[in-house]
Amino acid sequence: MESNNYVKSVFKGLCGALILSLIGVIILSIFMKIIDFTPSIFSMIYVIISLVSLAIGSIIGAKANSSKGWLVGLGIGLSYYLVLFILSSYIGGAITFKIFDFAKFAISMVVGLLAGMLGINI
Repeated sequence: MESNNYVKSVFKGLCGALILSLIGVIILSIFMKIIDFTPSIFSMIYVIISLVSLAIGSIIGAKANSSKGWLVGLGIGLSYYLVLFILSSYIGGAITFKIFDFAKFAISMVVGLLAGMLGINI
């Protein structure tokens, strides 16, 4: 029964993170119509949106599970990265895993883990 609660918590946090990312990207696209961003500024803002969404999603998932927040956050970080990797590979037309992708994966895991620990203590 505990593993069922874990899966529900990870799914709840993942859905929260993806919804927040979608809202953030929509707001960013509206601002892009008004303000001209350089590609480096756009990339930086997109990374910030992704990490904040992941952190909030991990906090939501950890609160839902109410124990082992680090494990829930780790699961959300892994799931979040996999969903975004599959979507970007599908849209980009090629599946590539370069060193930059490994760095994004590691950062997603660390942010999910830390935010999950934080979510238990809030």
